[in-house]
Amino acid sequence: MGASTSVLRYGSELERKSWMVQGMIQKKSESFWNGLKGKSEDSVIYQKSDRNASDGMTVVFDYRGNLATAGFRGSEEAFGNAKAKFKFSDKLTIEEGIYTVDNGRKYDAAVIGDMDLAEHEDSRELLSDNNIRVNDQVFFDLGTGYLRGETPSHILLPNGRADVSALTSSDKMSWDFLVEMETAAKTGKIGTYDRRAPIKPFKFANGQRKWIAVLDSWQIQDLLKDTKFQAVYQQAQVRGNNNELITHAIANVGNLIIMEAQTFFGSSVSNELFKQSVEIQGLRTIDEAGTFSGTSVAQTGIVASRGFICGAGAFQEAFGMMPDYKYQASQDFGRVSESALELWHQAKKCNVIAEVEDYDEAKISNMDFSLFAFDTYQTAIA
Repeated sequence: MGASTSVLRYGSELERKSWMVQGMIQKKSESFWNGLKGKSEDSVIYQKSDRNASDGMTVVFDYRGNLATAGFRGSEEAFGNAKAKFKFSDKLTIEEGIYTVDNGRKYDAAVIGDMDLAEHEDSRELLSDNNIRVNDQVFFDLGTGYLRGETPSHILLPNGRADVSALTSSDKMSWDFLVEMETAAKTGKIGTYDRRAPIKPFKFANGQRKWIAVLDSWQIQDLLKDTKFQAVYQQAQVRGNNNELITHAIANVGNLIIMEAQTFFGSSVSNELFKQSVEIQGLRTIDEAGTFSGTSVAQTGIVASRGFICGAGAFQEAFGMMPDYKYQASQDFGRVSESALELWHQAKKCNVIAEVEDYDEAKISNMDFSLFAFDTYQTAIA
């Protein structure tokens, strides 16, 4: 592909895929999760790529734990009683998905086997923009437990409430609940659940280690109305464009970084990967029956805003073969056409399995490794 010719040789698979990837990278900065993805378990979203992996192939994530062992005194037998190394692993199975766009009558090949870039860049832009919103939604849906129906292993509710059905209008986001959330992340004691390892904080570029609390707009509204929160922040904040009471976008509370997510707009054919039509990516609400917003089933009864706290290694994302751009003209003499983005992808919450054994108290296996959800009252529907 050359700038002077403005022609993409569609028959060249490598050139076509490189052109598609280039368009997707250009859209990367618009992602909610930009800056939180990386190639190590210290990132909030731990990514791996295997360009040879197609549909059904597995990508393995390995984790090494700290050694935790008591010593030996005097003549006590040491050899043969050594503690095994703590090793953990998780894996993803790649799935193939495809998104399409109807080009109508406008598109035509400039040369047989080639594609005029001025036309097809529009389709690439639309498909890439859609992919950013869908990819963002994957992690919102993982955190809240919508995707594949994988309910969070730990859910915290204010005032000791047991579940969404027990929430009342007094159980809204507040300064007191923020303090409880931070303590839960620090100590690993989340509500009435058995004690677990603390949530591993994410290390920012400035060296600070903090947890990320993702709240929806209703939770932010309730927080800003809370008198204790107002009193603390009126004293803590200074004037200027970075005043968090003015921006409402990101706030620092103790060791929590509060990030406001939009509310989900769209429709979901099912809760499986690739089956979400995302108009605006964001958090879903959940009712007392476990029904999420954005589905064909209407919510009833008590409806909660569900957010989540995440830290390093909360999510895993795997990529298989390079994304591909596909173009196909109609059988009706090619008078209309469609373009498509083909992907090989998978994502999930980290949920490691102990290869030998788990820790005695600071357990991390068979649970959401670095994440817990929280529900607060949003409304009641008769």
